[in-house]
Parts: sequence; structure tokens; C-alpha cells
Amino acid sequence: IGVEMLEVIGMHDGNVMGVPYFKCMARKGIFAQPGQLQTTGTRDSAALEQTLRQVEASATAGAFRVGQRVLWSNNHTGTVRYVGPVKFATGQFVGVELDDSVGRHDGTFMGESYFECMPGKGIFSQASMLSILVQA
Repeated sequence: IGVEMLEVIGMHDGNVMGVPYFKCMARKGIFAQPGQLQTTGTRDSAALEQTLRQVEASATAGAFRVGQRVLWSNNHTGTVRYVGPVKFATGQFVGVELDDSVGRHDGTFMGESYFECMPGKGIFSQASMLSILVQA
């Protein structure tokens, strides 16, 4: 889940390694797993709790399988090539080979090989940024 912090204690502005996930002020953005977030004591805690339950239920990397066709960020199609943990962040990620050359790597990221694809076609995504395409 992408979160905009109230104070300047985050890590980014919603863009990570050139990929836009959401928008916020510089150094106010973080990514967190639903279990890492606490809503107790906030004035909107009931609404936040409901949203977190929905995210946990619908946007898990476990819903994706290698070989599935997906839509990333609502406008780029590709094929799932990896599902699992990565060394550069906590949680489960989905590695996708995009059809277009709008990716960031070839399946190797920060010296670790997760899958193989043509240079510039690979991305890692959180499940919430992907939609499974229905095969006709």
C-alpha cells in the first residue's frame, strides 16, 4: 500500500526508480504491507480499517501465477514472470515482462536475477497495481 506520511519522514514522492505509483510531496511517501499499518486513534479509523481489509483480500501477490497476462498501471500489458519476495523491499512482488519497452530492467534488479526478459521490458509491481486479463 502506498502511504503519504504527514511529516517529511518518508522515502520518496510516490515514484520509485522512475515508476509512478502515486503522488505526494518529496520524502513523504512510503510503501507498507497492510499488517504494518495501524489505524487506531485516527479520526478516520473505521474507514481505514475497512479499506485495509479490502486491500488485503483483493490485492495479494498470491492471486498471480507465472504465465498470466496482466495489465499494469491501467495501460501496459505484460506476462507474469515471477511472484515472490525480493531483496530490495519487504513483502511479495510480481515480476512482469511488459509487451512494450517501458520497463526498467531485464529481470535482473540490483544484481539479483529474478526472471529473464528483453532489456527494458521488466518491472516489479505490487499486486495492487496489476489486473489479471481474462483470456478469451
